[in-house]
Amino acid sequence: MVNSSSTDSSSEIVDEWIATKVNNSSIKFKNLHPGTNTPGGSMAAGVDVATSSHIAFMDCGLTFTVDWLAKQKSALDKDPSASWVIGGLITSGEGIVDKSAIAHTYGFNRFRPCMPSALLKKQIFESVGRLKDLRAGFDAQWMRDAIRLNEKRIINRDVVVSYLGTSFAPNLWKVFTKSVLYARPTINSGNYIAPCVYTAAATAIIPLVIYAPKLLLFGALAYIGARLALACAKSRRGCLYFMRPDRLVVLILTGAVMDFGKLTGYLRGFIDKFNTRRSN
Repeated sequence: MVNSSSTDSSSEIVDEWIATKVNNSSIKFKNLHPGTNTPGGSMAAGVDVATSSHIAFMDCGLTFTVDWLAKQKSALDKDPSASWVIGGLITSGEGIVDKSAIAHTYGFNRFRPCMPSALLKKQIFESVGRLKDLRAGFDAQWMRDAIRLNEKRIINRDVVVSYLGTSFAPNLWKVFTKSVLYARPTINSGNYIAPCVYTAAATAIIPLVIYAPKLLLFGALAYIGARLALACAKSRRGCLYFMRPDRLVVLILTGAVMDFGKLTGYLRGFIDKFNTRRSN
């Protein structure tokens, strides 16, 4: 277990459990306190100290079936050429805002490969490298690198995990704050594309407001269409759930709040990087 800068008493509960329940167990449990505060950095810290030939990832916010690890080991054993096997996450959410946020991110009611559920041969980290110390996107980036380096992957659709309760955020304010939190460190990953696109788009709106306000209506309609297209592309058949006026309005509004949060996060990321360079 890795304490990722937890703010509640969960880490102390884990320490107590290890001390009182499993001292005599043949399985050795550790609770790490590396001072990390992102999922990517915390998972990397666990890999660094692991001594086994295989690494399996879990997450305290997800539910797992009892036999998930046995299924992953069986799938990996059947194909010696594979370096790792991954299960998937199906997100359904709680409440219309949460469902809408899922549609814009993971895809509503769609199976997506998910690192918590993966079983990997430890040697894969020697070729692909460590997981990035980021709050969001670190897993997708690492998976892309693994595929690019021809590390064979098995997708096991018999292993499905799901969120405990809320999947993304319960209300629009939480959607905004979480979007800021996830977007702010993106620049540190070396990804300048999304921050520059968002900043350029926001900057382009200013002259429209001043010189061509009538074009804003067409711009708004184009934006709504693009957001809906993206949600439908990610959710596929799950998008049919939102084909009702009240749900459609919330879907569009949630996407707009999410984009505003990302823009805010990216701008703060640029400011953070500027201040770091100036202090150095």
